[in-house]
Amino acid sequence: MDYFKIYPQAVYLYPEADGQLSGLLHYQLEQYGCFYKSRTCTVQVIKETSVGGKWSIVAPEFEAGNSSFVGFMEALNYYMIGVLGLDPFEVIEGSHKRSVNVHFNDVLFDVESRQMVKASPPPTAPSLRA
Repeated sequence: MDYFKIYPQAVYLYPEADGQLSGLLHYQLEQYGCFYKSRTCTVQVIKETSVGGKWSIVAPEFEAGNSSFVGFMEALNYYMIGVLGLDPFEVIEGSHKRSVNVHFNDVLFDVESRQMVKASPPPTAPSLRA
């Protein structure tokens, strides 16, 4: 059994007046196989204009130095950019949408491997038949 996992549930991003994006990240924590907290934190999307438009999501509450959460944010950025191919700035500018909503239904952050991995479906309860 793994010690600690983080399940990203969704991220909602909205444009700010200065051309940046901010929003909310919803996630759930699991420790020793038990879900014990659903959490929400504010996030900002930082776009580095000097690096060809590279962007990353940062969560100020995670920047305090907890290595598990720093690793989670790094893996989340990689997953959104490298796996999903998402650029929230392009989505908002290209489609004139007012927000970007990304739902993560099938992945979790495994602290041991420091990677996003496919989540196992929850076990189903045995059916009772008369």
